[in-house]
Amino acid sequence: MHSTAIWPIGNYFVQTVQFPLNDARAASICLPMNRDPIDHFIEQMGFFTQEDGLPRIAGQILGLLVVEGEPRTLNEISAKLGISKASASTNCRLLAEKGALERIGAIGTRQDSYRAADDPARRTLQAMALRFEDRAETLDSVARDFPATRADAQERVCSLAAFFRRSAAFLAQWERHQSKASGHEE
Repeated sequence: MHSTAIWPIGNYFVQTVQFPLNDARAASICLPMNRDPIDHFIEQMGFFTQEDGLPRIAGQILGLLVVEGEPRTLNEISAKLGISKASASTNCRLLAEKGALERIGAIGTRQDSYRAADDPARRTLQAMALRFEDRAETLDSVARDFPATRADAQERVCSLAAFFRRSAAFLAQWERHQSKASGHEE
C-alpha cells in the first residue's frame, strides 16, 4: 500500500507518492496548476497503471484513446504523447493483450491503429479472469507430474492453482454483475 498527496506550491501542483515505511521509494512530480483537464486525465491514467505495476506510458495511451474515442495510429499516439513509436507499439500491444485496447488493421495500409475497447475496465476484468483460469489449469497440470516424494510441494502448487481458479470465478462473476448493471450484457 502507498499514499499519494497533492498540494499547490506556487503555480504548480506537487504530487508525492510515498510507499510503505520498509520501502525507501518516494516520488514527487510538479505539474502546472493551469493544465488542461484532458491532459490531467491522461496523466492520471498513467499514474494508475504505474501504481498497478505497468508502465506509466501504457496508462497514458489508454487515457488518450479513451478521450479521443476514435482509432489512432502509432504515429498519431507517439506524436500526441511525445513518446517514441517503439514505446507506443510496445505499450499498445501490452494493453491489447490485457483487453483494454483493440488493434484495428485498415485495408490498403500497413499501419495498424488502436482504439480503447468498449468499456475497457470490463474487458480488462474478462481478460484477467481468462488468464487466471489458464494459470490454474497450467498449475494443476504441472502438479500432477510431481513425484510422490514431493507431495508437500504438490499440495502447495495445487493450493495456488485453486487460488487462481477461485479468483477467476470471482472476477467473471463480478464482470457479469457489472455488465448487467451497465446494460452491456453479452
